[in-house]
Amino acid sequence: MSIVVDTPVVNDSVIVEAEGAIGTMTLNRPDALNAFNRELMEDIIAATRWFNDRPEVKVVVVRGSGSSFCAGFDLQYFSSLASPEAVRDVVALGRPLADAVARMRATTIASVHGHCVGGGVVLAAACDFRYASADALFHLPETALGIPLAWGGIPWLVREMGPLRAAEFVLLCERLSAQRVESLGLLNAVLGSKDQLDEHVSRIADTLAQRSRLVLETTKQQIHAAREELAANHYSFCDAHILHSAFTDEESSECRSSYLAALAKR
Repeated sequence: MSIVVDTPVVNDSVIVEAEGAIGTMTLNRPDALNAFNRELMEDIIAATRWFNDRPEVKVVVVRGSGSSFCAGFDLQYFSSLASPEAVRDVVALGRPLADAVARMRATTIASVHGHCVGGGVVLAAACDFRYASADALFHLPETALGIPLAWGGIPWLVREMGPLRAAEFVLLCERLSAQRVESLGLLNAVLGSKDQLDEHVSRIADTLAQRSRLVLETTKQQIHAAREELAANHYSFCDAHILHSAFTDEESSECRSSYLAALAKR
């Protein structure tokens, strides 16, 4: 985790910055479209702790470097050489990652551009505010890959979109525009360009930073508690184990091979 304020660089998969009441957490694997690997996932969790230790930071913007927000789980984990047990262990980090972001003391703003895929959708959903540029493309390919959506993603989507829309998003695996995702209730707003997105998110962060720390934190806790009442994630601890089963299920494996072959052709 690369930290820009008064702390030495640890590694480069997440860049953490703070200036006054506003912080930024930037996913920094641009060559892989910020796809999740173990290092990135562990660094995001570490970044949430870093911000939690700094009560002067009231607002944190979560964004991706390069051309995309986050392309989901790194496809190297879906190769025929990947061990189901190793994949399960990495996937198991997803739920604590989403929980760590959702329960950050600071108010969080997801700033989404380019690809927002799989776990990237869950990461954005775990933030308190969500904005996207018009070029953002949202996609949940998991069921086409022959695996279930993990990381507590189902409860998150049911809470935000309702069960019917969540079922469509998860099971049809269609690529959705930012405008469509906004209409489903997963985004606060869509901005025209990346520059307009950055400007808008900066303005929202400045506005939130003017609120008292007490009001921000208690309001966030109240909203989080109300969300949990809508659709709890008590069973999300099973997600990684269900995925492990999908890696050993013959029909699921055939789906995964077909999806990856089609992806390679594209």
